[in-house]
Amino acid sequence: MAARPRPTTEGKHSVDLSGVPETMLWPLWNRAVEKSRRAPLIDDPLAVGLIDRIDYDFAGRFGKPSVMHAIRARHSDDLIRDYLAQGEEPRTVVALGDGLETQFWRVDDGHVRWLSIDLPEAIAVRRRLLPDHPRTATIAASALDPAWLDAVPKDPPPFITASGLLMYFEQPDVVALLTRLAARFPGAELFFDTIPPYISRRTIEGLNLTKKYTAPPMPWGISLDDIPTFVRGLRRFQVRSIQTYADPFPQRTRLYKLLSYIAVVRRRYAPGLVHLRATSGSSLQVVSNDAPSFQSLSSAGRPHGSHPPSNQDNATRGTTR
Repeated sequence: MAARPRPTTEGKHSVDLSGVPETMLWPLWNRAVEKSRRAPLIDDPLAVGLIDRIDYDFAGRFGKPSVMHAIRARHSDDLIRDYLAQGEEPRTVVALGDGLETQFWRVDDGHVRWLSIDLPEAIAVRRRLLPDHPRTATIAASALDPAWLDAVPKDPPPFITASGLLMYFEQPDVVALLTRLAARFPGAELFFDTIPPYISRRTIEGLNLTKKYTAPPMPWGISLDDIPTFVRGLRRFQVRSIQTYADPFPQRTRLYKLLSYIAVVRRRYAPGLVHLRATSGSSLQVVSNDAPSFQSLSSAGRPHGSHPPSNQDNATRGTTR
């Protein structure tokens, strides 16, 4: 169900989004609301400001705020901070389906280079509403378009995040994308989240989040217990961690944490948080816990507000949620 056009409140920005691109507003809403919690998991003043500036019925369409997007954001923030602390040389984060994610400003160490990949309509909104920065760049393209890979330096290997993205693809596309990333960037770290097949089926049938909003179809679902086997089939990744949303901050999800101990509930209902490392060989090891180059994007004076080549395939998307 697309957002219906309505008169713009004075001083606010309208956003003309529907389908999967509209979902970028869902985690934005939940991240902003997190600031009002007694012990917030993230500090995201940019998200709070965006909620105030965008003319959109967030509560009416997305309903009661959920902590799940804040958990995903904080968990991936921590993984990226650990990655940035591994060396003194500037490192690169590639954010697939970046939407209105404000993660760069939450984790910036003063050196990181940030490349946002998303479909043209999503990137247009991002360029309009988020500030420019000399160490950020955007490419308007599907995550499945291999052309953007040429914009990413290989050394040191990048951190690639795909929060709220892969469930919108078919499984063969997910396999092809992950295989391509591992082949191009051995040593890279990868974070993504998953939904179980039960939720995937519900979205395909038409999942009404509220009376005003129906979630887009999410074709790729996988149970938490099946993820190691799935990764083994990819042949080029080490599993760094696989967790439920209840694991990183159980104090915020006590009931959900207890339910996750019940095997049938875990298999049927638990979404996952997955952290992998690309290897140069073919193994599964479970461990505890013609696009321009990125440099040329920056040196050419085309950072966050730049307009590199775009891909108009709107069927395969790159944002949240």
